[in-house]
Amino acid sequence: MMMPDGFPIPASEPSNRAQKSFLSADADEGLRYTRILVPIDFSEHSRKSASYAMRFASLYNATLLLVHVFELPGYALTGDEYVKPSSELLKSHAHAHEQAARANLTMIENQVRNRGVKVEAHHCVGCAFDEIVKIAKQLDADLIIIGSHGRTGLQHLLLGSVAERVVEHARCPVLVVKHV
Repeated sequence: MMMPDGFPIPASEPSNRAQKSFLSADADEGLRYTRILVPIDFSEHSRKSASYAMRFASLYNATLLLVHVFELPGYALTGDEYVKPSSELLKSHAHAHEQAARANLTMIENQVRNRGVKVEAHHCVGCAFDEIVKIAKQLDADLIIIGSHGRTGLQHLLLGSVAERVVEHARCPVLVVKHV
């Protein structure tokens, strides 16, 4: 028999399949996280996501994998116009950024470690979502916790969403921490 909205009326007698508990003990077996990856871009959104991930890692006694990805710019702004940077300019920019990023990552790594959480810090260069997905696989992460900037409309269309792309391409579960 059907309800007016087209859904079947539930049977008064549960079927054999329905007699089994919907939530079984087996469902919890996939929730044993040991390596949680959290991308860091040193923004306020990133800090909040890292704090959330740190609490999550503490809960599961997991190792927190901090990852920073530096995206090389395709063009550099000089005065009022965009120009393609030389390879020397890119190398210089990347080297300066890498030094600053490593220093910041080391500081965050020490703060996390001082709170009793196992932690590893990693830095790489490339396309953010692609590198996050690659390093999650390489480091055998079983969960990624990533922040979302909450961009909408034209800004989202033009800038895209790293979190969205990570969700689409990652091989492990991804938890998106929304910050508006």
